[in-house]
Amino acid sequence: MQSIVAKAFMIFFAWSLSSLVSAQAQDSRLENQLLRCSAITTIFSIAAEKNTESEIKLQKMPALFSEFYTNEKKSKNTEMKSEEMLKQRQQVLTEIKDHYADREALLIEEGVVCGAWAEGFLSQGENITFIPVYPKVISSQIRDYYARIASVAFKKWLALGAPMSNAK
Repeated sequence: MQSIVAKAFMIFFAWSLSSLVSAQAQDSRLENQLLRCSAITTIFSIAAEKNTESEIKLQKMPALFSEFYTNEKKSKNTEMKSEEMLKQRQQVLTEIKDHYADREALLIEEGVVCGAWAEGFLSQGENITFIPVYPKVISSQIRDYYARIASVAFKKWLALGAPMSNAK
């Protein structure tokens, strides 16, 4: 079952990378992954249960991915204003909203991968010194945790009208 999901995820991920708008066409694979995870973890943070330990962790994730996306752009001497990054993230969120019904399992799997990747960032504490490797093997504990979060978060986000940010 997991190998079918993994293959489906890889197909979806390849499709999603190719379907991004031309502004993102020049992004590296790492930049695309950071941007997509920024969008997905934005959904997690919007749908997080309030006043819980997991909410605190989920609230940190979008900013982490956004910061490293912007830093990657700067490292290539590509100036990236925060408004531009937010616009690109909103395009990814719109894509997710428009295609969720057709790709629910694939998006949940992408959410699992983003959550596992975020764990690599967060495990470094306050002073993040490197970008962890994009996860290919995920423990069953982390997989189950983020699969539950993703399953609930996507549905809750859509029920809220698919907001593009976590404005509090």
